Amino acid sequence: TLSICCGLSIYYLGEPGDLAYTIQCIHTKGYKGTHHIIPMIAASQFTILAGASLGPEAPLVAICAATAGFLSRVVFKQTNRNVVRKHTFMGMSGALSAFFGVPLGGSLFALEVASRFGIEYFEHLIESIFAGEVCVVVFRSLAGLPLGQIWKISPTRIVETEPYMILLGGGIGLLGAGLAFLWANFHWRLMDVFKKLGLLDDENRYAVPRVLLGASGVAILGMLVPHTMFWGEFEVQRLATLAPASELPHAWPTSGLLGFEMDSFKNCLIVGFCKLIAISFTVAGGFRGGFIFPFFAAGAAFGRALCFVFPTLSPVIATLCFAAGINVAITRTALATPLILAFLAGEQFALPAVLAAALVSLFATGYVPFIKSQLARSDIDFSLYFRKNRHPQVQDLAPKDEPTEGESSSTEP
Repeated sequence: TLSICCGLSIYYLGEPGDLAYTIQCIHTKGYKGTHHIIPMIAASQFTILAGASLGPEAPLVAICAATAGFLSRVVFKQTNRNVVRKHTFMGMSGALSAFFGVPLGGSLFALEVASRFGIEYFEHLIESIFAGEVCVVVFRSLAGLPLGQIWKISPTRIVETEPYMILLGGGIGLLGAGLAFLWANFHWRLMDVFKKLGLLDDENRYAVPRVLLGASGVAILGMLVPHTMFWGEFEVQRLATLAPASELPHAWPTSGLLGFEMDSFKNCLIVGFCKLIAISFTVAGGFRGGFIFPFFAAGAAFGRALCFVFPTLSPVIATLCFAAGINVAITRTALATPLILAFLAGEQFALPAVLAAALVSLFATGYVPFIKSQLARSDIDFSLYFRKNRHPQVQDLAPKDEPTEGESSSTEP
């Protein structure tokens, strides 16, 4: 029923947009139209309540981006595109910072996700972080929510980082990048199936059949493996600690049709792959939401599977690094993701290893972009993804009286 409501909201209220569309608007116009706000609120609420594998993070980004752009243009009468873009980024940073409860991580995520390789709109960095800090104070004060750890992955916390942990984190990040690559290819093929069925029309005439098909995949997986239901923020704790299915906070019946328990290497892999498939069906079905926490949940399952192979491996390092590797490969947020993961897990000394996982994943998947609207800035000539023949060479920038390569700089004979 809730899935049908999601489809009907898209059909009658209009296109909500998604993260890729928000990024496209930032690059082209500097803001997102406010006519997407109401459709996004409705579609994302039904998505979350239906138990689909997308969370509220991307809708919050889209809604706050549109609101901030509106305030910039209408209230503050700004006409400079880059100033309006700055205010849009500030709105996005505030949304993610307040939601995660991580001001620096949320703000960096908003800036990083617009590009494929690092923060390119660097001139908006300080204002965006400031906006994130302010929004955290306001939202968390009004909601009565403190900032702090929400997951306790292991009873033994990491109190120091050995150098080998950084190398280990990089290796796990590479595994996560490989899984993200496989997932992206699976998802593109699933989208082709939806396209061949005629469900991907621009007018959303088939929004309800599309949502129902996607919901069918999510529901079947949820009945067999209930750990895959919902977006994963509260499920990560259970997946990362191999808790019994009876402790799942939202699914019912918690053991599913088969009495599934996450208690072995094989079952951990099943949870991880089923979660990724559930994310794909949710996105392909036209549901609206973010896949940050869903990827974290899948990474937690794969990390625990790795612990069955290497029993001495720290569950904290395994789960957080796997989560970072998968998420960074898709979202391209190599600085924000480690900060968010380490803060939410209360494991600051795991940060170097998680950062290594994120950076390795970023480099390994640098030329396999998933979000197509993540483009290089048109006003930056030195961007990694611009054509080589447009890059000024060193000798082009050198003064004419300086020696070129092969010439001696000495004045002596």
